[in-house]
Amino acid sequence: MRSNGIHFSLALLASVGLFSLTGCGGGDGDGDSARLAQIADASKNTVTSIAIADNEQYVHYKGFYQFELLGNDGSGNAVNLTKKATWKISDPSLGKIKDGYFTPAGGSGDFTLTAEYAGLAATQQINVSNANLIGITVSHPTGSVEECRNTTFTATAQFDNGKNLPYPLTWRVIEGGANASFKDAEKNTLNTTNSGIITVIAAGVDNAGTEVKSLPYSFNISEGLTRIDVAIDRTNPELSSEESANVSVKGIYGDSSNPVDILENTSLSASPSESLAIQGTKVIGKKGSVSGTKVTLTATCGGVEGKQDLTIKERDVKSLQINNANSLRVDRGENLDLSATATFADNTTDQDFKNVTWRIRDNDVIPDGEESRVTINEEGLVTVAGNLSINGTFITVIVEVEVTGKTSVKTTASLNIYR
Repeated sequence: MRSNGIHFSLALLASVGLFSLTGCGGGDGDGDSARLAQIADASKNTVTSIAIADNEQYVHYKGFYQFELLGNDGSGNAVNLTKKATWKISDPSLGKIKDGYFTPAGGSGDFTLTAEYAGLAATQQINVSNANLIGITVSHPTGSVEECRNTTFTATAQFDNGKNLPYPLTWRVIEGGANASFKDAEKNTLNTTNSGIITVIAAGVDNAGTEVKSLPYSFNISEGLTRIDVAIDRTNPELSSEESANVSVKGIYGDSSNPVDILENTSLSASPSESLAIQGTKVIGKKGSVSGTKVTLTATCGGVEGKQDLTIKERDVKSLQINNANSLRVDRGENLDLSATATFADNTTDQDFKNVTWRIRDNDVIPDGEESRVTINEEGLVTVAGNLSINGTFITVIVEVEVTGKTSVKTTASLNIYR
């Protein structure tokens, strides 16, 4: 079966009223907008004919297919119009199509595929097949890759109707898994971390639910990585506490001056680990200090290490505010949990920050000898003893919070203690 295309002269279409010839689809607003955009694009590219690219014209009911629409301009050059075309199928119960990508609904049958572009249309007859999977063949263009690089395999799924069709497969390394893996088993991209011989298979499930496996494919991961360069996306390798940065890891192979991105295959570590958190491809400053805590970020792959020294600094607090400062009260014999909000030099705010000291300021309202009956701990928890002497309805004490950084910042608030 071959693709069918319809060929018109755009000049002729324009001469007889192009807009009147593009009414397919019922004239809805979105359709009209798409057709107007296609007409403008066709005029710019001088497209004079279109055709759906040759394909098997079969799709498995468990599979998928990316159809393509190709056009020819006035000079005979090919133009890919796949994502600019309007795609339709004659029987929507068999699946859906978007930008040429067809996803079956799970049943078999035939439909007419139509691609429209600027008043032109091309069609194909497509069969959604329920043929049974009988075999899988794995291949690779070179049979090897250098350590710490990614590489892509190809698998051909064979069916009992004699066709080779796109089909959902899973991938795994059955020998040498310490050297490489398919991080996403449903994708054919292999991530390598060390040199050695590995064995790869692809597998799929036939119509009866039985797993069909390819023959084992032996694959070589060769040595060649000579240097690793690791860095963060900062001109100055310095982070504040809780500040994040993206990590870059480049591999140098042999004497090549062309670095390769190997971040995905690299193991990242930090020392001291409590000062720097690693989350995927990002690092986050954690336990810093006012003067700066030195941390070494290390990237490892293929037995090669790359290092980057970082400095983690405590964020500089600009101002403090005790939360609910105008309505603080606690009854005698009870507790009250206080909190404060810090505003930092970059105008961000946070209630979780470091180097905090809470205290009850000296206050004459607490009777002599009873100071220990009103306490506050390092978390801001106020505890009032039940036998605290109170003259009148309540007494007022002063609570203070201080943060020590480049400069010390403190604030106070009144706390009423009731009988």
